[in-house]
Amino acid sequence: MAVKTSAKEEVIPMLKTVEQMSHISGIGANKLRELMDNGELEFVQNGNRRLIADCAIWDWYNRAKIVVRAVKI
Repeated sequence: MAVKTSAKEEVIPMLKTVEQMSHISGIGANKLRELMDNGELEFVQNGNRRLIADCAIWDWYNRAKIVVRAVKI
C-alpha cells in the first residue's frame, strides 16, 4: 500500500481505497462497502471511489466491539 518515492523513503497514503483497507484490516471489501452503505463507516467520496481513513476503522471497531467483563474466580 505504501508508495516508494526513493530507496529510503516511503509515503503511506492517509486515505485508502476499499481494496487497500480490506487488505490492511482483514475486513472483507464487501463488508466495508456494506458498512459504508449503512452509514456505519465514515468515508470520503472521490469521484467513483470511496476512500477510508484508518481512524474510521478504529471508530467503527470501538462502537461495534463486544466488551468482555472479567470474571472473578
